[in-house]
Amino acid sequence: MPLRRLFTTVLIVILSLSASFSAISCKGPRYFRLYEDDGVGFVDRRGREAIAPIFEEADDFSEKRALVVIDGLGGWINPRGKTVVPAQYSVGGSFSQKRAMAVPSNGEFAGYLNRRGRWAVKPVWRKAGDFSEGLASVRDGEGGAYINRRGRTVFRHDYDLAGPFSEGRALVVKDGRYGFVNRGGRETVPPEYRFAQDYSDGLALTVSGDKGGFINRSGKTVIPAEYNFAAPFREGRALFVRDGLAGYLNRRGDEVIPPLFEWAGDFSEGLAPVEIGGFVGYINRKGETVIGARFTYAEGFRDGRALVMDGENIALIDRRGRVVRTMTP
Repeated sequence: MPLRRLFTTVLIVILSLSASFSAISCKGPRYFRLYEDDGVGFVDRRGREAIAPIFEEADDFSEKRALVVIDGLGGWINPRGKTVVPAQYSVGGSFSQKRAMAVPSNGEFAGYLNRRGRWAVKPVWRKAGDFSEGLASVRDGEGGAYINRRGRTVFRHDYDLAGPFSEGRALVVKDGRYGFVNRGGRETVPPEYRFAQDYSDGLALTVSGDKGGFINRSGKTVIPAEYNFAAPFREGRALFVRDGLAGYLNRRGDEVIPPLFEWAGDFSEGLAPVEIGGFVGYINRKGETVIGARFTYAEGFRDGRALVMDGENIALIDRRGRVVRTMTP
């Protein structure tokens, strides 16, 4: 990935079956990571420095807390840059539903901290994922389980892997096959697919054989498995690839944006990055070019801003494609 060190620290980990770009908190200041002088800090939407780049690594803000690395250990800061949870954890995660997974530097088991840095769930788990929809996937010596925010076991399971809940369903894996369970632990889709991803916009990507399609929450096929590559729905559009070119489907399976792009990303805030002629720009949900293709790499928009590679520099741009701030690569 061209963006230097983005999501590289071993301290920022999530037990999940699918990767996602974490969002900045919906409340309070909107900050974006700043990489300068071999340190990481934050800038605001105007590109002004909000928190000096003094950390070895940092994650995005979530619930007014950001995980940062100081002297090789993780702690959390608030939007003013003040340390609110001391850097004394060998592994940590983002805050989600007022809980953050953490492993103390003098221990080997994971628990969950509250926003004040106190243990809400004691560190007794060998593996622990983020909370979502009130539950978190954990593992101990007896196998897997889902716990609530107080640390009480809601149900145990014998799946090899179990992911976070999304739209009332959690992706699970058994003997290399993917399926889904509900919040009570009942299988809503038996683990029979070669691959699957979380539900979004009411549909889940599944792979049968070597083709991908989409099912609804009941497990019924809505879009037939006929794509060599597809991605989960975002804002009513799903990326697909045919003959090496990318386009987008709607929830009925119509190819509303033909496969014309050499590379493409998910929609966010109404725009998606796409590659044309070796450079990346942005299109809207109709497939119209909004920002011309001139970047070597580009991410999705969050709060009206996106990180791009502008020449050899990392830059923060607005929805018109104007550079808000250039960062030292």
